[in-house]
Amino acid sequence: EHLRRWATERQDRVMFAKLKQMLTVDDRRIAPRVEPVGDCFVELDGHRFALKNWSLTGLFFGPCDLVVPKQKIYLRLCVKDEAVDIDFPVEAVVARVQPDGMVGAFFYSMNPGLKKQIIKYFTHQRELVGDEN
Repeated sequence: EHLRRWATERQDRVMFAKLKQMLTVDDRRIAPRVEPVGDCFVELDGHRFALKNWSLTGLFFGPCDLVVPKQKIYLRLCVKDEAVDIDFPVEAVVARVQPDGMVGAFFYSMNPGLKKQIIKYFTHQRELVGDEN
């Protein structure tokens, strides 16, 4: 039990150090964001919120008044269009909450199946716009 608690605390320290580093740099995106098309939302504590945009590293949704910056949250991510049918639980950390209630969060822990689906989604999106990079 002690070892598990130590590992969790260490993982949290590393995650927050990375998050702090990400938040202190200028507004360069680590991964390009895409506005979803189709039936797309996140669900938090039984409440649905519109998914405004997302990337391989995080998501932007809301408006939501249930979270604060640095909070670890557990979401249901649903993105359904002609290319994918994503419906997975996701752990994320809130990076910011804008005055209008829009929430920016970074993925914290991701199911390997979800990661494959996200990569498939973004590969399809790049093909649609002719981006081969």
